[in-house]
Amino acid sequence: MSRTLSAGHITHLAGNTHTRCTMLRLDLIDGSVLAITDHDQPITFDLGDGAATYSPTTGILPSDLALSTGFEADDVEISGPIADDVTLPAILGGRFDEARARMFQVNWANLADGAIPLMRGRVALGTVKGGQFTLLIHSQVGRFSQRIGRTITGYCDADFGDVRCGFTVPTISATVTGIVDARQFTVSYTGSYADDHFNMGSIVWTSGALVGTRPVEIFDWSVAGLVTLWTPLAGLPLIDSTLTIRKGCLKTRPACLAYGNMINFRGFPDVPGSDQVLKYATPGQGNVAP
Repeated sequence: MSRTLSAGHITHLAGNTHTRCTMLRLDLIDGSVLAITDHDQPITFDLGDGAATYSPTTGILPSDLALSTGFEADDVEISGPIADDVTLPAILGGRFDEARARMFQVNWANLADGAIPLMRGRVALGTVKGGQFTLLIHSQVGRFSQRIGRTITGYCDADFGDVRCGFTVPTISATVTGIVDARQFTVSYTGSYADDHFNMGSIVWTSGALVGTRPVEIFDWSVAGLVTLWTPLAGLPLIDSTLTIRKGCLKTRPACLAYGNMINFRGFPDVPGSDQVLKYATPGQGNVAP
């Protein structure tokens, strides 16, 4: 069973409709905090883990809250214009991914009244359309729908270079020398690496406007330093921006053998697939058909 309450409805239930405002605090995974409000003045408020100043400059607009009584994940959308606090590279680059979100209301005329909790959860998705950002926030119940454990697959399910993999990923430092578009650019680097050497690898920005955006996978690498990405960057890089280029892994048994790391291979290539499980005998043929 579920019911939908708008921010105005909740304000009415709380009392004085003229002095209530909605507040949103986002604790990002990089340790920074973004605090915003739909009030027209900054408000400093402490939720119990440190005071934060909630800025009105983003002009946020919360959607209606869908509140359920079961294990259906509740969600809310927070939207507003792209500004200094919430930038295009930050949204599309993944800076807000999995940020801890707390949405509540306060009486701005008397903050001693405390907070009225509306929702807690995590940012599931950030999108941008027409110069406006939208953050989709899933409630804490959404955690119960996540997969726990491992999936049987022929490929290694470890992230290349993580603790379970145990391999030290080869990297190089590079500097942007030319820009084609948001998927292609050229770099200068030290050393000699053949065509396709960094295919399936990734890039991480170490300077420039794209610092802090999520790693992007490399589709193609050329010895001339032309980098082609699988997906566009959150914005165009700047000439002389620096980045780290990581080598990739196909996550197959031969690839792991080539790296000399077979002891840590996490795949199951010898487990029969559905084609083997679904075989059946063909009458009169003396064989088993797929």
